[in-house]
Amino acid sequence: MSTFHLFVAVLVLCCGYAFLKGGACEVVAASLQLGAYLIGFLMPRLDEPGSGARVATGFYMLDAALLIGLAILAIRSTRFWPLWIAGFQTAAVIAHTAKMLDPSMLAFGYALQVRGWGYPMLLVMALGTWRHGRRVHLAGTDPSWKPFRIRVPSHERPRRD
Repeated sequence: MSTFHLFVAVLVLCCGYAFLKGGACEVVAASLQLGAYLIGFLMPRLDEPGSGARVATGFYMLDAALLIGLAILAIRSTRFWPLWIAGFQTAAVIAHTAKMLDPSMLAFGYALQVRGWGYPMLLVMALGTWRHGRRVHLAGTDPSWKPFRIRVPSHERPRRD
């Protein structure tokens, strides 16, 4: 089994588990990761396949967009695990940036730094999905989102007299 087939199997299993058993946060995370993978798979290759000779601008932008989506999820979610996957994605974006700053970086090291974070991201999401199911089983509920409140500084609040 090639690493490509292994990653696709892990992606399908973890995202499928999140879609079937997860709450809103898990479904959003699975959608973001699956969507980024599909867009990346369908995106025309901007450099030679597997060469790692230079940073592919499209993949850099795709990874940066995924990072923004995961960061928003981490901010709005009541869960702790989205912070982890946003952190892992940050490491992948930093690897792209490092390659832009040092084009002589070895192709294998660059590929490992960019692609290697996908596995822990998916596994942490699956663990978060399992924990969501456990909380629902034990408590009967597990809210996905923090309440949205606009905080007005105390000196701007109207006085009640």
